[in-house]
Amino acid sequence: MFEDPSWPRRILFVDEEPNAPDSLRRSLVLLHNEWDLVSVTGVDLALRALALESFDVMIADTRGADKAEFFNQVMSLYPETVRLVLSDRSDAGTSLAKAVHQCLTKPCSAETLKTTLDRIFALRRMLAGKSLRRLVSGMTNLPSLPAAYQTLLKTLDSPNAGANEIAELVTHDIAITAKILQLVNSAFFGIPHRVTDPGQAIRYLGLETLKALVLTSGVFSQFKGPRPSGLSVEGLQHHSLDTGRVAQLIAMRENLSKQVVDDAFLAGLLHDAGKLILITKDAEMYERTLAIARDDKLRLDRVEREVFGADHAEVGSYLLWLWALPETVSEAVAFHHRPAECPAQGITALALVHIADQFLHELSSDQSGWPQLDGDYLASAGIADRIPEWRAIAEGTLMQRSA
Repeated sequence: MFEDPSWPRRILFVDEEPNAPDSLRRSLVLLHNEWDLVSVTGVDLALRALALESFDVMIADTRGADKAEFFNQVMSLYPETVRLVLSDRSDAGTSLAKAVHQCLTKPCSAETLKTTLDRIFALRRMLAGKSLRRLVSGMTNLPSLPAAYQTLLKTLDSPNAGANEIAELVTHDIAITAKILQLVNSAFFGIPHRVTDPGQAIRYLGLETLKALVLTSGVFSQFKGPRPSGLSVEGLQHHSLDTGRVAQLIAMRENLSKQVVDDAFLAGLLHDAGKLILITKDAEMYERTLAIARDDKLRLDRVEREVFGADHAEVGSYLLWLWALPETVSEAVAFHHRPAECPAQGITALALVHIADQFLHELSSDQSGWPQLDGDYLASAGIADRIPEWRAIAEGTLMQRSA
């Protein structure tokens, strides 16, 4: 899917038992001899190692100690380091979940860990600029709109709040949706299969757990700071909801599996999440980026790469994968403007989001700065003849929302 990054790739193993990381290290060396692996015993030596050297990934075993404070320190001091934890489900908790990017359940085979690390290093390549890579790796929340955040808190505080009512609120905010799904799909909650439906996720978590996460752990942050003119954050939310809904309806029309239907909706809902990250990094710079794309009639994603070192699709995909959302979703987000670069074929979540996103831009007369439908890709996927019928679905969705 992505190019392999160049050597060296530095990994720090942290454990309470001296022999465990060495054993795993020997196994990994046999699988991949290009990794630069360092093993230490205990959190004090780990912090010392991080202070002396730069590491791409840190893997820590939670056996024998509560690592929440340690991971919070690493997140604060070394946000560019990807944080993985090896954990028994019985010793995990939401305080630790907040501070790590992914949790791997023990016993974890060397092959499973290798696959995870390969994916991390491949995705890190997507972000060329170190400062942007540091920003994304260090983020624990996508910013949420204050109104949505406050409404959710008020609803959660009501003794009569139900899962359906909360799910309705959640799906109207892309940041809150992303964080809830990150948590429910982590090993901390022991769900035997992946969950992409926000309502199902809330039912798995339970209202009390969700309330604790929102009210005491600060899981969701409000969208703060200046907003660039030329981009309405509320408009971005509406477009994301519409894209998810259109992609979902097309999947349902084609009688695709429930998994594809759910993935299409989620990927559509989150496909522009990277814009929030770029705005958070520098709202004024993003405003200039929008102006350049508009005035010079250039594609926005290409201008973003020139200005920030990565476009919103790449940045959003990277963060969503770090949050352990399904690969099909992060893949659709990453390639929704250039689907031909992804080997996935057929009516996938990627194809549906690419199509729905473009339809909605066309129907809103907002075609400046956006790529057109990739006709060659649609033809190779065998779905070009379905476009007129699917465009009618998008038209109906917009008419229904404006009614």
